[in-house]
Amino acid sequence: MANFQLRQFHFFKRESLGDLPEVFKQSELLLTSNDGGLIFIADATGSIHIVNRSFIVRSFVAATGEAAGTRITQMLHIHQARILLTVEENVTAANSRPVIKIWPVDKLLRQADVQPVNVKYQQPSSTPYPLTAVAATPSISQIALGFAGGHIALIRGNILKSKSTKQRTLHTAPEPITNLHFVIDDSGLKTTLFATTTAQTLVFNTSSGKSDPVVLEERGCGIGCSLTNNENELIVARDEAIYFYNVDGRGPCFAFDAPKVLLRRFKHYLLLATAAPSSMAPTMANAADSSPSLQPADNRVYSYNDATTFTILDTKNKLVAYTGVVPGGVRGVATEWGSIFVLGGHGTLDYFSEKDLLEKLDILYRQNLYPLAVKMAQNGNYDLASVAGIYRRYGDWLYSKDDFDTAMAQYMQTIGYVEPSYIIRKYLDAQRLVNLANYLQELHTAGMATSDHTTLLLNCYTKLRDEDRLNQFIHTQEDYQFDVDTAIHVCRQAGFYTQALYLADKFSKTGMYLKLKVEDQEDIRAALEYMRKMADTDISTYLAEFGRRCLASLPRETTELLVDVCIKGMDARATALERNDAGEVADTLRSGATPILSMRRIQHLFADQPAWLATFLERVISRRWQSTRQGQSAGEDGNVDKLSEEEENDMKSAWNTLLELYLCGVESPLQELSQSATKKQTPKERALDLLRNSNSNIDWDRAYILCASNGFIEGVAALYEQKGDVSSLLDLYIENDDVSSMRRLLNAHGEQQPELHIKALHYFARNPQLEDSEQLLSECLATIEKYNLMSPLRVLQALGGSERSGVTLGMVRGYIMRQIEATTRRISENEKAIATYSDEYKLHHNKMEALKTKPIVFQSTKCTSCMAPLDLPSVHFLCKHSYHQRCLGDVNESCPKCQVENQMLEDQRRLQEINARKHDLFAEKLHKADEGFDVIAEWFSKNPFAFTKLVDQ
Repeated sequence: MANFQLRQFHFFKRESLGDLPEVFKQSELLLTSNDGGLIFIADATGSIHIVNRSFIVRSFVAATGEAAGTRITQMLHIHQARILLTVEENVTAANSRPVIKIWPVDKLLRQADVQPVNVKYQQPSSTPYPLTAVAATPSISQIALGFAGGHIALIRGNILKSKSTKQRTLHTAPEPITNLHFVIDDSGLKTTLFATTTAQTLVFNTSSGKSDPVVLEERGCGIGCSLTNNENELIVARDEAIYFYNVDGRGPCFAFDAPKVLLRRFKHYLLLATAAPSSMAPTMANAADSSPSLQPADNRVYSYNDATTFTILDTKNKLVAYTGVVPGGVRGVATEWGSIFVLGGHGTLDYFSEKDLLEKLDILYRQNLYPLAVKMAQNGNYDLASVAGIYRRYGDWLYSKDDFDTAMAQYMQTIGYVEPSYIIRKYLDAQRLVNLANYLQELHTAGMATSDHTTLLLNCYTKLRDEDRLNQFIHTQEDYQFDVDTAIHVCRQAGFYTQALYLADKFSKTGMYLKLKVEDQEDIRAALEYMRKMADTDISTYLAEFGRRCLASLPRETTELLVDVCIKGMDARATALERNDAGEVADTLRSGATPILSMRRIQHLFADQPAWLATFLERVISRRWQSTRQGQSAGEDGNVDKLSEEEENDMKSAWNTLLELYLCGVESPLQELSQSATKKQTPKERALDLLRNSNSNIDWDRAYILCASNGFIEGVAALYEQKGDVSSLLDLYIENDDVSSMRRLLNAHGEQQPELHIKALHYFARNPQLEDSEQLLSECLATIEKYNLMSPLRVLQALGGSERSGVTLGMVRGYIMRQIEATTRRISENEKAIATYSDEYKLHHNKMEALKTKPIVFQSTKCTSCMAPLDLPSVHFLCKHSYHQRCLGDVNESCPKCQVENQMLEDQRRLQEINARKHDLFAEKLHKADEGFDVIAEWFSKNPFAFTKLVDQ
């Protein structure tokens, strides 16, 4: 085993305690403690002294033997049970039988006379041997005794009450037993006994009836040179090293070459007393690594001397926490009250207190022992932020020594606790970009990176042109701990399009993927194929964004994609309409078969491609709406086949735009023939065909302006036909002297709208040079005469009221003669009516005068109501109807039989009175009438001035 000098520090403060009680000044003292808050000291006279934290001593006599030389040779404080176990022997007698006593500590502190419990046992051999080792479980259910003759006895049962105890011999060795230690596993069910002799290290399972020993190693140790730790390990101190054992065998060892005379434990420290100054080697190794040449005889005995060295070993951090000389030798060690007390051979008591962690670290900082400082902080349960601070100081120190690689290794340990910018600024130099990239990589792995860190890392890779690490970074199978958008942006800027495309595709950054394809790689075809695979809700958005660039490169493919998107969801409806299946149409509409893209949002993409816009609109109209409009009657009710408001607006916009393109002379590269066309049409022909098949799809006002401004008369006529405005259509034909169209229009609509002939009359009267002018004029006059559309006077005014008129008397002779004859007949009929009205007037006038001036004789003998003979009282009316007064009841002002007729006359009179005040009504009728005199005559026949009241001025 190679020897290495352990680093030595003074991590403990040493103070000598003065004014000690007299008991510490006695010779041959035995000292023990076990973290119970008390120190027990046994002197040569057989007394035991209990020392508390205030160094107040309470004494009692423990050895009661009468023979000279009887004293306490061993003490064991079991603090869990508050028990003190003592071994009393006569050190001068050869065959002395040890006496084992159990003392209750609490009673010892309260009273002077305390009776112990004597532990009953039998010597394992016929020859008495000194008791060299003793151990007990915390519950005092088992006590193990080791004798100088090599015997190990186990006592089990209710030992405190000396009842039901059993004893058996566990083992017999040819050499003395030096140490015994009980350990109990975490479950509390298995109890194990470690034992050492001067030549062997053994372990026993004392929980079972059978307890064959297991030899852990064929080497032992001296008395007081072993102990157990909190991990239930046995620690054995031999001259060359310190060894660790568990129930399965030997574990690691800690090389420390010195003759050991005492081993104790304090926290994670080992307290060693060595017989002479030692050379120490800090090596933790497995048992198999030990060299046989360094294994001295285990039966060597070291005595105290005047130069005993006391050492505190930190096995976790592999260092010497303290070393010093104890004058007179170390007579005892007690670990109580968080400190170490060392009893010296000259009656001194040294007090060792551990420095706090900050003081220890400060010592290490001054010596630049940063790795050791980190390890000590970690073992000392230092918080992670503080440990990171040590790493930072270590990194700063290495950085100052220009050891940049090792410094970066330390800085990486500070991730999450030290601001990354502190480290990044140190490595921004181009020669240190590799280190910076490593740090940023770890920062991302820890999930502490921001978008700025991602940008910086990717910039490092791109500047280093390290495509392998860049690929490894973005293709990692672990969770992505960086900002993807930033990574794509940096890769794109540096020209690493493959990596940027990979990230965009993996993380569904569709917009960025398409930008890379369209703007950077100009791979329009791939972009279109990618868009075809997208979800319906996304494709419209990205088509609107990238459609113009795509159209510029691949107009045909892009147009086809736009058409497919616009009619998607409408194919099912079109199929149902072709089948004339009303139920299927209704189902497709109810299921939401609506287009996913509004045409008004994408028409601007064709700003530089009017011809392809025409193709796009033609195909969309043909596949999306034409079949729908033709199947409008397929629905079962009035609402099933109606388009949504959004789609209706889209449809009108499409038809209007396409019409405008045609009128501007735009011709589609992939023209689709309409149903009425058999060959390729000119734009004007397609515009006319579009207008005739549009139904109500076109914005009429806009279409009219377009057709009129472009001089497209056929289109204007088609619009008037679509609207059903025959009058305006006739005006259009008149304006353009289209006689044949006028004749067709009059033949088609003349019967339904005879007033059309009035306009035709004026036109034909002004244009006598037209072919068949006389016939056309006669037809118009016949219709006007038939429906009495104009008075003869106005007809004559129309025929001769213009300088251009070429109508002769012969052309209208028949009409004039018929009008004269009709007027003559009407005058004759009116004269007869006047005579009849005059006779009736005279008759009624005479009756009224008679009523006013002549008496009336009532000759009725019966009641008009009940037809019974009249009797008094009776009532007679001027209409010569008579009634019993009882038959009239409350009605006595007018004749019940004539009341209805009288009321009608009264209502007519009242209505005339009301109408006499409606001057606006009279003016309106007069304005609308062809013959104003007829209106005046009719109005005056109702005697409107009879109700006028004269007002005196």
